[in-house]
Amino acid sequence: QGPAKTEGATPGVGGAGQGVGRGRHGGGSGDVMAGGGTETVAGTSVDVIGAVFVDEYYRILAEEPGNLHKFYKENSVFSRGDEGDVGAAISAVGPEEINSEVMAQVGAFERRACRTQILGIASQESLQGGVLVLVTGYLSSTKDPDAKYFTQVFFLDKQTEPFEGFYVLNDMLRYSPSVRTNAALQCQAALQRPPQVQSQPQRLPQVAAPQ
Repeated sequence: QGPAKTEGATPGVGGAGQGVGRGRHGGGSGDVMAGGGTETVAGTSVDVIGAVFVDEYYRILAEEPGNLHKFYKENSVFSRGDEGDVGAAISAVGPEEINSEVMAQVGAFERRACRTQILGIASQESLQGGVLVLVTGYLSSTKDPDAKYFTQVFFLDKQTEPFEGFYVLNDMLRYSPSVRTNAALQCQAALQRPPQVQSQPQRLPQVAAPQ
């Protein structure tokens, strides 16, 4: 089950220069995904920070891939590849290179560029208050409709500008081509179904231009 939506004074996710910060939505306390874990950033647990980040990151990847690079800064490192095939891995540094790689992967499909089924999220506090986030699941794209099992690791580093929060310093994703079980095939069928039309428009996060 994916992470819960959040409202009120809870961690939110913006772009590079925003990162994972506090309370963009405003208004009451709201219900958030319950989580234990180490308390960090004004008492918010790393489990909540990780869940909110994952929810918004993959939504932007699917709906606005051209804005995904705004989660990163100039020192951010990005890597994509297949498990066990080290020589073929793609890497990029900084928002401009990362944007080029993301758009090359999704092709010309700007809306519903991909679909993701998240199987697991694990978050852990790391060096100097950063947050390590591990994500597993299945990913398919309009360009490549076969659902692939993936493992992705993010290191969310702390920032103070334009406000206190986090940005993506390290991002490493590896696909596991050997994982083609019945579960993977069922997931592929589910991901290829037309999306349900929502009765109300979904509120998108504010995304600031890279600093």
